[in-house]
Amino acid sequence: MKASIFLLSFFLIGGVVFGQTKKGDIVIGSTLTIDSNTFGQERVLNISLPKGYEESDKAYPVLYLLDGQSWFQYAVSIHKLMTSYGYLPEFIIVGIETEDAPRFGFFANTDNLLEFLEHDVVSSIDKAYRTNSDRMLFGWQFAGAFTIETMIQRADLFSAFFAASPIPLGQKRLDDFSALLQEDPSLEKTLLFSTSLNENGVEADARLLAGILNSNAPNTLNWKYEVMKNETLPAFGHRTTPLGTLYQGLRKHYHDYPLPEFNSIKDFNKSGGYDYVESYYKTRANKYGLPVDIPQEGMFFLVRLGMIEDHYPTFEKYMNDFLKTDFLNNINLGWSSQYAAFYLKHNNPNGAKVIFTKLMERFPDNPAPTHGMGDAYRMEGKVKEARRYYSMAIALAEKLNDARLAAYKKDLKDLGQ
Repeated sequence: MKASIFLLSFFLIGGVVFGQTKKGDIVIGSTLTIDSNTFGQERVLNISLPKGYEESDKAYPVLYLLDGQSWFQYAVSIHKLMTSYGYLPEFIIVGIETEDAPRFGFFANTDNLLEFLEHDVVSSIDKAYRTNSDRMLFGWQFAGAFTIETMIQRADLFSAFFAASPIPLGQKRLDDFSALLQEDPSLEKTLLFSTSLNENGVEADARLLAGILNSNAPNTLNWKYEVMKNETLPAFGHRTTPLGTLYQGLRKHYHDYPLPEFNSIKDFNKSGGYDYVESYYKTRANKYGLPVDIPQEGMFFLVRLGMIEDHYPTFEKYMNDFLKTDFLNNINLGWSSQYAAFYLKHNNPNGAKVIFTKLMERFPDNPAPTHGMGDAYRMEGKVKEARRYYSMAIALAEKLNDARLAAYKKDLKDLGQ
């Protein structure tokens, strides 16, 4: 078994330059060469490890890509983008190079390929890296049909199957898939398969497969058939269906991982409200080995919902909960000021003062929080305290030549003597 660095090189070349140009490498992974007992030759795997892998002792899911020479870089890009925003968990990506010809014959050799996948590829990855039992398999075209066949014959080997433009499916494979559903009425897997518009020879059998699933799939099977349309998903035909399939498949498989966001209070209540949010985060923590506490961005979503929807009970409930954490220390001045203003809008100057106090500690030279404190005392009818904070804000604004200076002076003047 041999390993080497997998590089994506880039060069900075300018027309007119004022200094020395530089070139370097963007490292997106490494290659692992394994000895395949199945094929009696060396085979190449492209590997991308998740952020923080070397510093942790955690075991990770693995996404296996057939035709890794084509789809590895794209999968890495999706992974890095989606994990950075908390939509997907971290996982290992393995691109299996399969530039074998003839292509149809290679992927039609099901028994050999299954042997290769389990005993050469998966076994090597499990030995070389910290992996858990959550394995995903992706394939396109003939490799997509093999992905469906793998689910039929060895559903135990993977937890999710993503098949882009699977061809050929054929009557036997469709019958075998029907038998799989009948034999295992509690099949708990993820399946996403796709076609684009006008894929001659692909769509008919894919629709038949979708019909079988509509009629016989158990509730435990998390499945979807996606038709990739130019207007909604990144697919311009047969050769590009993997783009949407990988994205949609990962979102489907990890549907319960993203931090919950709600479009409205109506959506929030329809989902189950406060009890749903609490249950969601507990379930998420147990399944993915995460802390039970709501993360910073999740807290932000919930407080923002109450404020944007002008639903004070939701805003107050979550703000009271989150003030016990480090939430406000990680919120910028703009949003924190809006929270305080929302308290004032709903006649709660004490809530506003809590926020303005923290902001004055964090931003001692900024006059806005100090002036806001004056507004809170003014609402309470405590003119003397309001005047004191307004005067302090004016002094800070004068030092900075702040554009709000005139407004601050007017507020002080309006208080009278």
